[in-house]
Amino acid sequence: MYISKDNRFEKYEIINKNVLKYIVIILMLFDHICSFFPFTSTPVIIVGIISRLTAPTMALSIAEGYHYTRDIDKYMKRMLIFSIISYIPYNMCRTAYINPFHLYPGSIIPKFMSASGTVFIDPNVFLSSINSTLAINESSVILTLFLGLITIYLWDKINISKYWKLVITLFILWLSAFSNWDYYLILLCLIFYFFKEDSKKMWALYTVVALLYIFTVRLFANPFHFAFTMDFQIHKIGMFLVPLFFLMYNGKSGKKSAFNKWFFYIFYPGHLLILGLIRFLV
Repeated sequence: MYISKDNRFEKYEIINKNVLKYIVIILMLFDHICSFFPFTSTPVIIVGIISRLTAPTMALSIAEGYHYTRDIDKYMKRMLIFSIISYIPYNMCRTAYINPFHLYPGSIIPKFMSASGTVFIDPNVFLSSINSTLAINESSVILTLFLGLITIYLWDKINISKYWKLVITLFILWLSAFSNWDYYLILLCLIFYFFKEDSKKMWALYTVVALLYIFTVRLFANPFHFAFTMDFQIHKIGMFLVPLFFLMYNGKSGKKSAFNKWFFYIFYPGHLLILGLIRFLV
């Protein structure tokens, strides 16, 4: 068992890691369909609530993967490669554009020219232009998970002072504003790894992160734009379903096969590519 549990709940532990993974994959697919296409109805809100199970389960998988992997270097390289592969499909889904590198209407260059054609440099205009572009060109959750994996490795293996570890961690959290789920998911990766033996502390810290996420507490709209925001979003209360969902997890991996190992890595960018092409064509 990866996460310590109360033996009283042992009878509820009916699903292994493979089943857990495929459940969240299905939830993620329905959530993306509802998010990227213009549906507005009560069933969509319900899907949104239930699908909040997906990202925390991914964070648990990262923590477990780090704990059990035989080669952490290969694991990190694999996550980095698939985060790069997923970048274009993810942005295609979000924007319905084929080219995610120039999504914002217009470009930065014309904003440096006056009506007479005289070139000028206005730092405020320049930063505003960068903000507008980067706010759209977000990376997928795979990049966030990769950053979470790096942060676990930093605190577990790198032999430097805690001061520098904290500085680097804050930098990673700031950098995560580029990607989906940003700092919330990185904190969950750390919580699930370092507090796996103390379930009370783990779920207490999880609750803090869940509340930050539910009320959308953010310090950066993107890494170049400081903007503290709070905004309650009802579908995010599904974060509180996660502890109940994890009660059903028995900690066993299930059948080991190349299909089970690679399916998620292929499915994630694959389904985004298909949904992105549908959005583009429709």
